[in-house]
Parts: sequence; C-alpha cells; structure tokens
Amino acid sequence: MLQKIIVQCKYGGDQRANYNWGSLFHGVLIKALPSEIAELLHHSRLRPFSQYVLPQPGHQLTWTIGLWETDIANHLVQAVMPLTQIELQHKGLTLEVTGAQRISQSEQEYFSRFFTADAPCRRYELEFLTPCTHKQNGEYVLFPSTELIINSINKRYSAYVHDVSLDDPQAMEQIARHTRIVRYSLNSIVYYLENTKISGYMGRITLVVSGPEQLARLAGALLTFAEYCGLGVKTALGMGAVRIKQIV
Repeated sequence: MLQKIIVQCKYGGDQRANYNWGSLFHGVLIKALPSEIAELLHHSRLRPFSQYVLPQPGHQLTWTIGLWETDIANHLVQAVMPLTQIELQHKGLTLEVTGAQRISQSEQEYFSRFFTADAPCRRYELEFLTPCTHKQNGEYVLFPSTELIINSINKRYSAYVHDVSLDDPQAMEQIARHTRIVRYSLNSIVYYLENTKISGYMGRITLVVSGPEQLARLAGALLTFAEYCGLGVKTALGMGAVRIKQIV
C-alpha cells in the first residue's frame, strides 16, 4: 500500500519555516517511533519513507511523509497521526498540529492508472519542491539526467513492487534511453543539513517518453512513484520532494 501523511502545523514567534526544517522533522519522526524501530531504521541502508516540510502563509507549514513499505509504515502512521504538538528543540519552538490527513492507495489502484488507460501518457512535468541532487562518482551533481532520475526512483520502487518489478538493468536502461528532458527551468540552490551545505537544484523539468506503449506505461508508473519516495539523495531528511504532473 502507498500512503501519504500530510500534517498541518501553526506556530508563533518571529521565525519563518522553510524546507531546511525537513532535517529537524526527521528527528521528530525518529524520536516518536518505538526505540526498536528507530534502531532498525538507523541501520537501514535505504529508508522506507520520505518526508519534507513546506512553509505556508501566516506562520503555518505542511509536513508530508511518503510511505511505501507496509511493516514500517504502520509504525510511522501510529507515531505521527496522534500528534497534537511538535517540539523543535533546536529552534526553541513548539508547533501546534492543526490537522493530519492520511491518504492511502492500494498497489492495484496505483497501477490501474497507468495500465488500464486507453493510451499511455508520454509527457510528464516534474516540479522539485525541495532541493534535489544526486551523487555520482562521489560528488553531488547540479543537473539531473534521465539515467540518474530513473536509477534513483528504481532503488525504492523495486523494494516495494514485486509484480511489476524493474529489478533488471536492461529494463531500466530501456526506460532511460526512451526518456528525455525536453524542457527545464532550474536554479542551483543549497540545502543546509546540520553543519553541512549540499548543493542541488530546484525548479521544473519536462520529460517525454518514447518507445513501445507498454514501456511508456511502465515509465509513467515509475516516474509517478517519486511522489512517494522522493528523488535523489537525503529524501528522508527533507530533500528531493517532487510533484509529478501528466501533460496531455
């Protein structure tokens, strides 16, 4: 099951929320979990969730958590949904939770959007809501490529999906080969993570998928999965949040 938790918060004082608060909310999330689950996540190479913070007008913010792994997801839901306050000790700030929404979608419901449509969508807009970057040859890159995008999503996608798996280098290569960036509007930007600055980018890109119809359907399912898992590095710490839009 795919899930999103969207938490609305308000706060007082002179501080203004921004996407860099994502790393602080990661700490809140881990602290709210049972100790054995937090320890399990600490040793996990691939976090089974993404999360990010977006500021809203009037001393408000939204905290969004994407979930795709059932066992861990249940613990995360149980930890987050009852929250009435959130303490950001690093900021000396207490936020009031004004609303929490849980949106779930079965695997069958998700894939039916792509595999039962009369014709596959072949054009997608990716909007980067928080700074995104990828690591290549030990360094962060400042511009996305289709190969980096496909490989990033597939690491998490293959851990979730079994019936429509892409755990095949040739399949990923075919999707990357038939997907190209045709438009972009990106700005370089920095994400502050504790005492580290990570250079990345924000903005929009448009992707076009060519090739056989079945490949286009599979590519659509893969790309849209990024709304749950994020894109690039540090997605559990607030980076790489994306919104996917089909362009028809």
